[in-house]
Amino acid sequence: MPAVRAVSLSILPLLAALAAQAAPGAQDGAASAPTPTALAVGAMQIASDANLQVESVDVNVAADKIVYSYFLKNAGAVDLDLTASVVLPELRASQDNEETWTLAGDDPENPVALAVAADGAPVATTAELRVAALGLDRLAEVKGAQLPLIPFGAAADKALAGLAPETADRLAALGVVSPRDPADPRAAATADWALNVTRTWRQALPAGKMTSIGVTFAPIKAEYRLGKGDGDAIADAKDDLCLSAQTLAALQARLASGGALDAMEFAIDVSAPARWIDSPPATINVKKPKAESVVAFCGMDEKSAGKPIVIGALPDDASATQLSVVVFTPAAK
Repeated sequence: MPAVRAVSLSILPLLAALAAQAAPGAQDGAASAPTPTALAVGAMQIASDANLQVESVDVNVAADKIVYSYFLKNAGAVDLDLTASVVLPELRASQDNEETWTLAGDDPENPVALAVAADGAPVATTAELRVAALGLDRLAEVKGAQLPLIPFGAAADKALAGLAPETADRLAALGVVSPRDPADPRAAATADWALNVTRTWRQALPAGKMTSIGVTFAPIKAEYRLGKGDGDAIADAKDDLCLSAQTLAALQARLASGGALDAMEFAIDVSAPARWIDSPPATINVKKPKAESVVAFCGMDEKSAGKPIVIGALPDDASATQLSVVVFTPAAK
């Protein structure tokens, strides 16, 4: 499971940035450690129809797996066959090595191990890929140079370092890689393309029936440790996480006493599955990695805070498209 560089879309970068500053090598003028970054995999989108009804949407979050469950009813007398898709996060190399991502694998068509099922039966999806540089599709050029499509990580670093000078210059002229530094012509180029992937399929919805669609993937989460002195950072994130005063005080007290917290941050896309029909707000369930873990997100039911699975309901707000979930676990001494 490679840790790789990428551009941040994290809602709460401050917590992770503080953890990076505290990492080895970040002191005494040394280069700071890259910041762990959480990215949201797109919620399922499906074509609208007058007879399509979205009965409910559930989001189940665990440390190694996220499952979106959609319950769709075809209220008509004719079967429906609708296009559906999931847009994966854009992957683009960091220019300054300030951020890190952790992907489930190195398959450019499916780096999050996404799988789809309808009523429990696997559904085959196809990948639509675009490799963009300067707004142009450069898939052929990247493949022709025998570069991996994921523009970061060990494989990309090795391939970029091995580019012949004339090839590197040609790709730089296209905006695909960085130009060579005249002061250090032997330095490897940096990828300057973005990989965009959409997984798509045709979804059958039998007339008069409910169909459950499950979309499962490995989250692109951020993991970092918070220690003494990071209590103010949690306070700064209070509104983003809707932390209660009691929970905030308990987390800060642990840090102030010299204890540490291991944090897992998830970015969840909560967009409605269909644009032209009404959808109920999604419910969310977060499984604690340990009994003593503390879960925080807006819309959480505080009565479930002490239970193994913390539940919540998202606000009925069509403009809300992304939710941040952070799980704090007391770190082992």
